Amino acid sequence: MVLGNPLEEAFGKQKFLIVFFFSLLTGSLTSAYFASLYSASVGASGAIFGLFGALAIVGKKIGADIRSIVVIIGINFAFGFAIGGVDWRAHLGGLIGGVVAAQLVMVRR
Repeated sequence: MVLGNPLEEAFGKQKFLIVFFFSLLTGSLTSAYFASLYSASVGASGAIFGLFGALAIVGKKIGADIRSIVVIIGINFAFGFAIGGVDWRAHLGGLIGGVVAAQLVMVRR
């Protein structure tokens, strides 16, 4: 609700889904590419990080103070290193994917 509703309102349903699934894909591909050969990763956290990145882009465009969003991203990213078993590569790939996808769907609006 905190991420999905404002982003769906900003982008519309179809563009929101594009951002979500692009983030999911880039997070998964980044994880698969950079992980060791015998490791496995499961989850949608890359897509969630992508939504945070998209929220930052929307906030910046409307002139909002995005420092709190950046802090939340940083704290959650740091947890990936502090807690074992969290795939920070998927988080980073999803974040980058969300930022790129948000910029692309906003241009075509």
